[in-house]
Amino acid sequence: MQLTTKEIKPSELELTIEVSPAEYQTMLEKAATRLSQTSKIEGFRPGKASYEIVKQRFGEMAIYQEGLDNIISHFYYQAVTQEKLNTIAQPKIEIEKLAPGNPIVFKAVVALMPQVKLGNYKNVKIEKKEIKVEDGEVGKVIADIAKMQAKETLANRPAKLGDRVEVNFEVSLDKVVIEGGSGQKYPLVLGENTMIPGFEERFVGLTKDEEKTFQLKFPEQYQNKMVAGKMCDFKVKLLAIYQRELPELTDNWAKGLGATGVEDLKSKIHNNLLEEQKFHEEQRQEIEMLNKIVAATEFSEIPDVLIDSEAHRMVHEFEHSITEQGIGFTDYLQSLKKTEAELMADFKPKALERVKTSLVIKEIADSDKIEVKAEALQAETEKILGQVKGNREAEDNIKSEGYQHYLTTVLRNRQVIEMLKKEIIK
Repeated sequence: MQLTTKEIKPSELELTIEVSPAEYQTMLEKAATRLSQTSKIEGFRPGKASYEIVKQRFGEMAIYQEGLDNIISHFYYQAVTQEKLNTIAQPKIEIEKLAPGNPIVFKAVVALMPQVKLGNYKNVKIEKKEIKVEDGEVGKVIADIAKMQAKETLANRPAKLGDRVEVNFEVSLDKVVIEGGSGQKYPLVLGENTMIPGFEERFVGLTKDEEKTFQLKFPEQYQNKMVAGKMCDFKVKLLAIYQRELPELTDNWAKGLGATGVEDLKSKIHNNLLEEQKFHEEQRQEIEMLNKIVAATEFSEIPDVLIDSEAHRMVHEFEHSITEQGIGFTDYLQSLKKTEAELMADFKPKALERVKTSLVIKEIADSDKIEVKAEALQAETEKILGQVKGNREAEDNIKSEGYQHYLTTVLRNRQVIEMLKKEIIK
């Protein structure tokens, strides 16, 4: 094998690899055997026809095409090993010369793992914030539960605060209905302030089928920039009024929610809120810790392939979260007036942060020689297998070499973060 290297930029290297016929002949013979196994050749059992017979039957170029991937893969990794390259992602391959009986020449453009120079990360300090649940927070949760269990009856009277109403509305700017500015049989609880300030109050005193027009100014920070801070025209019609009766806060009501009484319900809600605050505080500490470590770290040029790959992953995570809400991802993109490529471009700055964080964690794991024990990997594997019990395809995937390597990385990263938290968060 002949190899020449050329630096494209600090994070990318071009390898030109030339392989002689003598070096790749064995792989061609294996390719011919595979062809004879998958295609019937009269007079021969599958896989038993000679190289010459297969060549006569399919043509020599067909054998080259069958064996090409294996030839490229074998000699590419031989070149990477020879040059001691720390590569990432799959290379971009371009065939330069391919003709029977001649050397095969191909180019491989490879992305190189960035160099990471850690700062004195052990000097980073993160302070814990006090976690406290106020009585008002507990009361709000109880009030929200009560509202969800309110009994509603159709009312034949003017609307008042606290009622649930159904309305038609239309919002216009300069006599043109704004995007998303109309609704039919739209439900509202008057006084809960789910709409822009002043909107719900305009229904107080209206009766069924009564219409009204008025003007309101949208907030300066409203998400629709076309109407933010602007005075718009509203046309509304009240369709129905429902009087809402909230349940009385009694021990019997609390028992229906799984508590022994009101005080026990308050205690359970308090503890749930406390656990939620602890979770968010631990997240905040971890993010601040990693951000400070990354900020104190020096990186060589980070290959685009790493950033693009992470941005692509983020788009699909986002797509999953959108579709779980019952919203079509294509429809969502259309509402944003963006393509998937444009959304991916929006994610790239955050993707770069994620890549840097991953590189830092890997560097710390390497420098501190943090390894995952076999029993820890086995325990995590068994835990995940238990979640897909009976799904043979999923079980095989979890046991595969690729997934086990991924799981090892996840566990190793987890160990690094736990080690850092013990040293840094006080």
